[in-house]
Amino acid sequence: MLRKLVVVFLIAILTTGGLVVGAMNHIAGNEEDITKILGYEVYRIEGSGKYVIYYPLPNGSVKVLKRGKASGILPVFVKVPRHEWVKALSTGGQALYAPPTPLILYVTDDGKLGVKSVTSSRIKLEGTEALDLKGGYSVQSTDSCPNGYIDFGGRYCLISTWDFYFESRAETKTFDEWVSVFGLKIENYVAEEVDFDWDLILSTSTYSYWTVGIDVGPFTVLSASMGQNFEGSSLEISYDSTSGITVHEDPWERYLNIRVEYIVAHAKVPAYDKLMEEYTEIEIVQTYPMMIHSTGTYTIEESDSSGIYFKESSGSNPPQITTTPNIWMIPENTNWERDWISNTGVYTQAIYLRQVQRDYFTSESSFTIPIGAAAGKYLSSVNPTLAKLANTIGITFGFHTYESAFSVAEYDVEILPARDCYSMYGVLGVNVEDGGVTVDVPVIFGIISDGMSPPLPCSPDGICVESVEQTPEKP
Repeated sequence: MLRKLVVVFLIAILTTGGLVVGAMNHIAGNEEDITKILGYEVYRIEGSGKYVIYYPLPNGSVKVLKRGKASGILPVFVKVPRHEWVKALSTGGQALYAPPTPLILYVTDDGKLGVKSVTSSRIKLEGTEALDLKGGYSVQSTDSCPNGYIDFGGRYCLISTWDFYFESRAETKTFDEWVSVFGLKIENYVAEEVDFDWDLILSTSTYSYWTVGIDVGPFTVLSASMGQNFEGSSLEISYDSTSGITVHEDPWERYLNIRVEYIVAHAKVPAYDKLMEEYTEIEIVQTYPMMIHSTGTYTIEESDSSGIYFKESSGSNPPQITTTPNIWMIPENTNWERDWISNTGVYTQAIYLRQVQRDYFTSESSFTIPIGAAAGKYLSSVNPTLAKLANTIGITFGFHTYESAFSVAEYDVEILPARDCYSMYGVLGVNVEDGGVTVDVPVIFGIISDGMSPPLPCSPDGICVESVEQTPEKP
């Protein structure tokens, strides 16, 4: 009997060892995708520090899948309940859908706290998109941390058992709202006429991104991390003026709205602020667009004589054109790219943007829309810090090559000026993990004004972004 047990034990060791070696070999030759073995996803977590891998669920909870410390040597086997979202998204209706990816929250040994999406088996905890718990070298403190807290040598200390606090303090909520994706406001009759052409195509080459906001004290960090590409029915919208539209009201506004379902997850981690000598919490918010309910093909036209009308409409949840935006607010940390327009008496291109497919997440292959009113109210009702994050975060999409699919967001506005004015559109700076760069993601809401309608949509410090050749020429 003992001999049989020894044999079984040795077989188990050899089998497990074979799986581990096989997993490591597969990861080494496959860094872009996720290796799966016997129903488990296999990760190799490189870098330093502790981590928590977690997954938001449709019932509003957040499931912790794995806790550990990065080693970069042995693989980590994780069972991800993706079937929960597959079941939840199986509505039977026409839609574009992108089930959420798992997330990893980590704290490196040198005090970088970050969150990123898990889309490949090789995970690097580098901190390039993270919050620096040291708080910047200009605000260092020599005070000590309380017992049970980790001292990173800077401003903030983190409770040593943060990974166990996380699960009980994490929540997720799903919102299904009509949200404005494009918008235009003309103020103070600075234009006699406006001529516009807006096009939006979302398909399987459209990718959902996790937008992550981390906030503690005076520091807020925004980052974007790739999720899944959308699958299902595509959406094609063309909305344009057949000729110049007379600007007969102040302000003159138009907004293109589609029905979007998205996740808002939030959590907090206990910390201690040595500079202020007080206990605090690091708040984390994540948004993720998982379903586009508006699908089909739509051609919308507008003229002075006929107003707004659908020339072609075929699909589910047709887009809506409104004169007020369906948003919580344009993120208040948005910067504004501005161009001066002289009154030449002829039509002038005011704003032109074309977002197209690229291999990487760039300013030309992405766009952000503000969160909806319901999500903003929800976050604001939880606590003041989440209210602050609600005012700074958006919902992010990226366009990347995928088979033969095509995605684009094109925004073209021309005006016949009534007097000198300027045009501007927003960009939201987010950190991305590719090289640790900051990408200015367009918020496709244009404003044409003479600046006589306060408050101006400028950066939080009140300074408008001056730019040179911010409006590209049409191809």
